Amino acid sequence: MPSAPDPLRVPLSFAATHGDGAKETLALRRGSAGGALVRVHRGVYAPAPDVAALDPRGRHVLLCRAVVAALGPRCVVSHASAVEALGLPRVHPPASVVDVVDPRRETVRVSTHLRRRPGTVPADEVERVGEIKVTSLVRTATDVALTASFEQAVLCLDGVLRRLVLPRGHAEGAAVEARLARWRGVLGDRLGPPGRRGGTSARRALAFASPWAENGGESLLRIVLHELGVGEVTLQRVVRVGGRAAGRVDAFLEDHDTAVELDGFVKLTDPAMLAGRTPAEAARDQNRRDQRLLAAPSVRRVVHCEYDDVVHPERLTGHLRRAGVTVDPRRVTHSVRAAARRFAARPL
Repeated sequence: MPSAPDPLRVPLSFAATHGDGAKETLALRRGSAGGALVRVHRGVYAPAPDVAALDPRGRHVLLCRAVVAALGPRCVVSHASAVEALGLPRVHPPASVVDVVDPRRETVRVSTHLRRRPGTVPADEVERVGEIKVTSLVRTATDVALTASFEQAVLCLDGVLRRLVLPRGHAEGAAVEARLARWRGVLGDRLGPPGRRGGTSARRALAFASPWAENGGESLLRIVLHELGVGEVTLQRVVRVGGRAAGRVDAFLEDHDTAVELDGFVKLTDPAMLAGRTPAEAARDQNRRDQRLLAAPSVRRVVHCEYDDVVHPERLTGHLRRAGVTVDPRRVTHSVRAAARRFAARPL
């Protein structure tokens, strides 16, 4: 199966290069009308097959390239658009509006495909993603935490902390805890005083965030487990039997001695995750791993769930209750309502 094109390498053609009535501009419009080209932004076109092959994140990065080409050098891609450009996790697919910080603005201004936000971005808070100037990891996490929902703030902060604290993958120990404390301090300082607009929610998200969430699904799983009131949840806990590692589980409910694995049907259908095995062989391997985990004195149950169970907390609750985990019905009602708001809302 061919890989999707790199949105930073998809060629863009600009009508402004030639002038409105030039034959090259007319050719671009004919190409768009005939289906060979896609109009990405006003006066900006890209090959239709390349655009069709992009996922939502890739299409937004392509839109960023098209939009910022006409902006001044002081404008920096930010907020939700920086999340996409930096490859950070998010709750929703990206909107068709590019966020930038524009020092010439005193208020937010929205136009077609562009949202200009007032402010400045110092040079040490700017990264390059291809030809795009993007706010740095720390600046992006700060901006999102102060302006987005709690859930989106947690996902962004989880992703940023993971890159800063665990750049080479899972690790534990005093050195890791020291790095985590240092970066929490840096982010806390960047959030400004507690009275700042959005500051209370942002600090709550920062306190909740964890570098041990390996992806956005695990971040959302932890949020839902917190809403369900199942007690302390440890992400990526290593389970040991006789001093040897039996496995590392996505989430562990400390108060219930229960491991929760976020996988579901995808592990039995995704060719990359099957790695040459048949679905039956993958199911057998999963069962054997569960038995190894259950051999540990600290693990009494293993619960398997999938992303839809996170979107619909009543389904996750069913899995937990069948495993013997008590969940307060009032908590379930609250979590279901929160999920309805969470996944119905649109990105900023």
